[in-house]
Amino acid sequence: MAIPDLSSVDLSKANQMKCEKCDGSTFKQTLMLYKLSALLSPNGQETIIPAAVFACEKCGHVNSEFTQKSSIQS
Repeated sequence: MAIPDLSSVDLSKANQMKCEKCDGSTFKQTLMLYKLSALLSPNGQETIIPAAVFACEKCGHVNSEFTQKSSIQS
């Protein structure tokens, strides 16, 4: 997946994201792990799949929109 060029984006038009739990505004990248059963795995073996998400630096909470499986990229 190519990374889009966002150098010309005007951030004054964007909304700053906040933590749902503590209202913090800084995040760190971390991983969530998903276990896929052997029955669903393409290779027929139980597999652990890492997915990058963002957690609040202040309290560690991961906003629900960051955990929607359809939007998680590994």
